[in-house]
Amino acid sequence: MKGPGYLAVAIQPGSSTDEAAFHHWYNTEHGPLRLRLPFILTGDRYKAADDQTPSWSAVYDVSDLAWIERRIYSRLREERSQQEKKVMSTFDSLDRKIYSTISTKGDFEGPAPLQLAASMRVKEADADDFNKWYEEEHTPMISKIPGWLRTRRFKMEAGGLMGMPPQGEVEYLAVHDFEAKNGLNGPEHEAARNTPWRKSIIEKVVWQQRRTWSHHLTFDALEEPPSSVITTDGAELRFQLEANPSDPVIVCINSILTSLHIWDDVAKALTTGVNGQTYRVLRYNSRGYSQQAERSNPARFDLLADDLEYLLQRVGLDKVHAVMGVSMGGVTAINFAIRHPEMLEKFIACDCNVASSPANSTAWGERIELAKSKGMGALADVTMKRWFTEPNHESENAKKVLAMVEQASLDGFAENTGALCDYDLKDKVPSIKTPGLLLAGDGDGKLPEAMQKFGIESASFKSIPGAGHLPMLENHDAFMDAVASFL
Repeated sequence: MKGPGYLAVAIQPGSSTDEAAFHHWYNTEHGPLRLRLPFILTGDRYKAADDQTPSWSAVYDVSDLAWIERRIYSRLREERSQQEKKVMSTFDSLDRKIYSTISTKGDFEGPAPLQLAASMRVKEADADDFNKWYEEEHTPMISKIPGWLRTRRFKMEAGGLMGMPPQGEVEYLAVHDFEAKNGLNGPEHEAARNTPWRKSIIEKVVWQQRRTWSHHLTFDALEEPPSSVITTDGAELRFQLEANPSDPVIVCINSILTSLHIWDDVAKALTTGVNGQTYRVLRYNSRGYSQQAERSNPARFDLLADDLEYLLQRVGLDKVHAVMGVSMGGVTAINFAIRHPEMLEKFIACDCNVASSPANSTAWGERIELAKSKGMGALADVTMKRWFTEPNHESENAKKVLAMVEQASLDGFAENTGALCDYDLKDKVPSIKTPGLLLAGDGDGKLPEAMQKFGIESASFKSIPGAGHLPMLENHDAFMDAVASFL
């Protein structure tokens, strides 16, 4: 599919559908999410103005149907929020169709107070005669009906509940826009329906449907905070993209409980230049750091990797030079290389593992209880002391991390531990072909030994001396030397 088009969705709520929840979901989440995409030009909801069902519809103008087949759009269905799943499970029917644009007559740009939607199927052998009649006689006569604003014609490209027309047939949709007060079914309309040419064409129509809809609501794009994108299920990804747009891009992914600012010194080094090369740096707060939306899905590493995919799409980056992450961000970087190898040239994973363990799951449960019972400050203290080697417990960077953990969302932390307690990439990492670098602070327990056994043939390992779980903050120079030589 390519070129301009039209997306039409008709919904019949079920007997168990909560009407208020249905309208709130569609008006504040479902429609606005689509209007945020640059190729969705307009979006409107309509209510049936006839005695037929489905009783609700939503229609969208699309600048180029090629986008509909890309992940930036398909993920809207693949990563439905919990709220969306709940509401949609109560519907009697949902009928979604995609059309390519044939023609537009009239200068009106909508939304129309009233729409008359006429669908017809004809045999492909009769398509030219059908289109000639519609363009040369029927639309001009429809335009004479009082209150007429515009007529648009479309050809079906993707069918809904009824599927595509049988082989050898084609389906067309005409959308006639009218003012609220109009002359539908009046003398001008009757004249358009009673010409000899129309009668000869209608004999060739193998199926038809006529619906009338009254305008209910125009969608606005979902608002996002500055320098943030909101994922399809409501998670906030606050980001910072800095330096020369022509430079290779390095993505930095932080650990659980920390913000993008753990990369401040790394970003400064990369943007000012290492080994004579400057880089553009994209860093972001992973889902759950600053907020955990009620409608968001449970955090898992596939979702975390796809969050980065979505962020890159939203900021207009098809491919980056490298993805670098630490701890939870390190696992995300590895999984991004597994799930989206076409979007990166290299990866760097620091102080992480490729599978969870029962012992880790128990430890995360204990940390959640500590935070709930004694507050995020208590969790911050034990976390900082576990992540930093003892000589650096009083360092400025340790104090910086302490403050980050104190400010993290407790609900988001609890959600993210769900990912860390339940993942296993061991069977997938042998498939990685992307060049990688595995780094670990030599004081980070058993991780340096474990990381050398990941089985990623395309990756090498390097230990960072005098550092713990966040080596970029304890031995910045050694960390940057390792990164620079790999990049």
